[in-house]
Amino acid sequence: MNQPNDANAIIARAVRAWLPPLRLSLTEWADRHFALSTETSAEPGRWHALPYQRAILEAISDPAVSQVTLMKSARVGYTLCMSAAIGYFIEHEPTSIMVVQPTVEDAKSFSKETIAPMLRDVPVLARLTVSDMDENSSGSSETLTHKVFPGGILSLVGANSGTGFRRVSRRVIMFDEVDAYPSSAGRDGDPIKLGMKRSEYFWNRKIIAGSTPLVAGSSRIEEMFEAGDQRRYFVPCPHCAHMDFLRFSLRDDNSDLDGGHVMRWDSGKPETAHFECRSCGCDIEETSKYSMLEAGEWRAAAEFGGHASFHIWAAYSLSPNATWRQIASEFLEAKAGGLEKLKTFVNTTLGQTWKERGEAPDWERLYQRREPYKIGSVPVGVVAITAGVDVQKDRFVYEVVGWSPSKESWSIDAGEIYGDTALDSTWDRLDELLARTYQGEGASELPIQMLAIDSGYATQTVYGWARKHPLSRVIACKGQSGARLLIGSASSVDIGARGNKIARGYRMFSIGVDIAKGELYGWLRLTKGDGDPPPGYCHFPEYGEEYFKQLTAEHLVTTVNSKTRRATLSWSVLPNRENHFLDARILARAAASLLGIDRMATKPRTKPASTESSSESAENPTRTTEPTRDKKFWKRPRSPGGNWFKPRR
Repeated sequence: MNQPNDANAIIARAVRAWLPPLRLSLTEWADRHFALSTETSAEPGRWHALPYQRAILEAISDPAVSQVTLMKSARVGYTLCMSAAIGYFIEHEPTSIMVVQPTVEDAKSFSKETIAPMLRDVPVLARLTVSDMDENSSGSSETLTHKVFPGGILSLVGANSGTGFRRVSRRVIMFDEVDAYPSSAGRDGDPIKLGMKRSEYFWNRKIIAGSTPLVAGSSRIEEMFEAGDQRRYFVPCPHCAHMDFLRFSLRDDNSDLDGGHVMRWDSGKPETAHFECRSCGCDIEETSKYSMLEAGEWRAAAEFGGHASFHIWAAYSLSPNATWRQIASEFLEAKAGGLEKLKTFVNTTLGQTWKERGEAPDWERLYQRREPYKIGSVPVGVVAITAGVDVQKDRFVYEVVGWSPSKESWSIDAGEIYGDTALDSTWDRLDELLARTYQGEGASELPIQMLAIDSGYATQTVYGWARKHPLSRVIACKGQSGARLLIGSASSVDIGARGNKIARGYRMFSIGVDIAKGELYGWLRLTKGDGDPPPGYCHFPEYGEEYFKQLTAEHLVTTVNSKTRRATLSWSVLPNRENHFLDARILARAAASLLGIDRMATKPRTKPASTESSSESAENPTRTTEPTRDKKFWKRPRSPGGNWFKPRR
């Protein structure tokens, strides 16, 4: 009697076998299949997208959306969304994929720590892919950064190398942490443009980019976000149902905000953190967060034209490490810790760019706070000495700077070497500067460890002088506006007989002058207070007025492109001012970065700074800091070139 039903079931199964598979959105696919691994989550197992993540996932799989951008803070689950998207384009909508990480090493780490566990622990993916092969293994088309699956390919490349972008076409391009990308992928140009070019032959291409933003005016992710429809996640007030997005003010009077539910807390009590409704003024407690997220919606500020862009920050996260109390505590700690920590908070917790203050620091204030240590002496606390040289037609302008591990700095010497820079005799005098030593503790004489010289003027002459010295002692540099990094990759400047660059020729370094100037001007605004100077604080001996006028000679100006109407920030010299000492300081900072000052661990002071010194007693500066120098640091190399440098460890 069951034969007809059995026959119907067989027929139904046969029909389903011939029907095309049901197309799922990325959100639906993730709900059915995606799982978290022990390597990537404290709670491994099935994963379900949070309310604010769903629209991002939907946009990635929506055929009407060609580009998705997410400007974000940390702790919002972007890596999980990107991993789910990779899994979706491997199993459900097989295609060719390229994932671009900041460096080749980052790409390999992402493959090992994120991709490999996902391919192992998501059953529908485990059936399609083979286990990871060693990078140097033979007999397999799979490597750590190149994976083949039915219907597609997954390539993982580094933005610092042009090799991964060559001779390939990919339909889906994923850019991860784009604000950490170098300005050029080796010698091949902008990695964003290179990646997009790899997909231009696909009518249905998909561009996905996500990053924590860095500095306003040079942030790639902010530029991409503003090119999209600029969506923010609006949530209802549990008291009056007014819809708005969550905001955080860096000022007590909220004067930097123009709306939104604003985070507040009682003075000195971050545990009381809550949001205040813009409409009714009621307090919104964190116990209402999940219900608010469930009732929330993304709202765009610009017209949609195929590019969906989103901004999300830590206050929306359900992570136990992103409670509102935790965010308030992080802000108070960052505010007390100095400019660098506050900048990190703005970038990684608020998901916003750091906006450098546009006006130049007041030169008179810096002049008035000069300190009576002797010019040419090395105060206690200095662990590295660098020099910067700006080249002019009739002179060199130089500054010698001492650095502590916290990037607190002391100007040791500054001046001008006059002479026609087209003459060898003038360059001989620059050799004399490089050979100078400076009085340190006791009778010690300390050298310039690295000198950076500008190659923007008399370029070939600069290269000719610089190549006479070891690259670990002298570097030629050129400023680059719009660069995303303080120091760019070294590029060869020697040209062979065929017009090609000689790979092992002399190398020149690029300096991200926008970043360097913004950093310096932030440091110049720091105040010492009653305790220890904050990281980055700048000390100056009793120089004349002209030095300080030149150091503060530039300011940020906003220019608007007449065609695109996009506003950009750029540095401009103030009227009737010269900026040569500013350039020299930036060059000295670049040399300090290459010496490794940014990677040094900060050593706390053990005594407060003394203020009882006078000009007559400045032979032995009275700054009482626990000494950090030792014989190993000031080691003389075995080479006869006179090069002094900190040995590798």
